[in-house]
Amino acid sequence: MRALPGRDSRTSLKDSPARVTRDGVKADQRQRILRATGELVAKRGYNAVTIELIVKRAKVSYKTFYAHFSNKEECFLELFDAVMAQTRAQIDAALAAEAEAPWPQQVVAGLRALFDAFIADPLIARASIVEAPTVGPLIIERYEKAMTVLSPLLSQGRESSPQPDELPATLEDTLAGGVLWSAYQRLIVGEADRIEALLPEAIEFVLRPYIGEAEAAMWAKWSLQPAGAPAPSAP
Repeated sequence: MRALPGRDSRTSLKDSPARVTRDGVKADQRQRILRATGELVAKRGYNAVTIELIVKRAKVSYKTFYAHFSNKEECFLELFDAVMAQTRAQIDAALAAEAEAPWPQQVVAGLRALFDAFIADPLIARASIVEAPTVGPLIIERYEKAMTVLSPLLSQGRESSPQPDELPATLEDTLAGGVLWSAYQRLIVGEADRIEALLPEAIEFVLRPYIGEAEAAMWAKWSLQPAGAPAPSAP
């Protein structure tokens, strides 16, 4: 809560030392280092980023950097894990809000949450999605797992399919990868602001194998409606 005008000038100098704890300073330093690493990797590429650049951007000393991380790779891995965890949490929250909704509506909510995460912080999204594979072997397993974040949600569509046994075993991972690839293409050319326009196309792409072209197109069109618009009925 922001202090009222005048009140801040009377209390901030007196109260600040009590609020600034050692743990708080360390947490702030760590976040600045992680943020600086992500922004630099997004702009320069992982291999071109040095610890010297990171400490300058984060406004910390080398000693402070090494108090938190042993090297650049460890720092980036923590950033990647944090971004993926936050994105999953946003998707989970969106799905929880639609827990009683039809499965296609949950897919719309999940995809919108994913794209919103990219749009909200495009530099960090670029670092995590575009540049992460260049880091090295330690991140590959993490990266491949992150690329299938939508798979559990999509697999529920098999219950809606008239012929579930004919769907390939790898369908969900393929669809999830396709959605992320479309966002990847926008991030790599610096067009994060155009990711939102991909939503209807992504919705239709992932729904079509389960519920057919006509119904998938219907849900894709519905995703463009204002919040609170009545959900469509099956054709």
